[in-house]
Formats: sequence, C-alpha cells, structure tokens
Amino acid sequence: MKWQEVRQAYQNEWIVFEALKARSENNKRIVEDLAVIDRYKDSMDALRRYTALHKENPGREYYFFHTSREELDIREKKWTGLRRI
Repeated sequence: MKWQEVRQAYQNEWIVFEALKARSENNKRIVEDLAVIDRYKDSMDALRRYTALHKENPGREYYFFHTSREELDIREKKWTGLRRI
C-alpha cells in the first residue's frame, strides 16, 4: 500500500507498519510500499507494538505514524559507537 491509501483506509488512527519497499535519499527514508500490521487509537499502544515487533525482528523496517500526517517524514540517524549484540 501507499501512505495515501493507508490514510484513507485508516483515518485518524495510529498505524504500525512494515516498509516493504524503501530507499534512502538526502538522509531520509522514502517508503514506497508498506504493509499495515496493526492500528490503534492510542499512541502508547502503537509504541508498545512497534517496540515488540522491533525486538522480535530487528532486521526488519517497522514504523508507527498517525494517519493525520500528510507525508511520512522519516529521518535517518547516523549511529556512531558500539552497539550491544
């Protein structure tokens, strides 16, 4: 699905989704295709679901956004230093 399709189908909700097709451009992630995993009225419920999914599958690209946003603004962060394995 495209973000505009998601906004129409799930109006005024928090959406947890996986980016199926995405690319990097000017330090931003451009999501071209996504799969909705869950929807919530409460942001904390969406955050908990996102956190659980990310913990289970850290190599997959999950996000959560409110459908009131016209565009997805996903900025890439440069990580420096060591990460725990």
